[in-house]
Amino acid sequence: MAICPRYQPAKAAPRARAAGILPPVRAATPAQLSADFAAAMRAGDLDAAVALWHPDAAIVRADGELVSGRDSVAAALKALIDNRVELTIDLAAVYDAGETAVGTGTLTISAGNGDGDGFEHSSRSLVVYRRDATGAWRIALDAPWGLP
Repeated sequence: MAICPRYQPAKAAPRARAAGILPPVRAATPAQLSADFAAAMRAGDLDAAVALWHPDAAIVRADGELVSGRDSVAAALKALIDNRVELTIDLAAVYDAGETAVGTGTLTISAGNGDGDGFEHSSRSLVVYRRDATGAWRIALDAPWGLP
């Protein structure tokens, strides 16, 4: 199931969400969470993207090192947004065990390099989803390049 949403948030959405005017995003399934994450990243909405991560989430870098905690995750996501990297998530399977789920699929990242030439890279990815205290799905661990 490819996830390429056409999400166009209002410019005021991040400020309104921070002010408590808009309800937080609450995905019903891990697949919907992945779609919401890809949409927020495409829209450049860092606040919405970060809100989808568990507070103690981590990213497994390509070298196997962990980037841990929501602030570190936010910095990594901000770098992608600042460099106008586009994400396409093709979620092949989700294994749901109630409070925790594992998703596997392909992550494709693409962007221009400033010279008019672009790049595209695809990798097999693994994502662990976990419900938070409210029952909402959040990304707990992301291995976008697979596990080393």
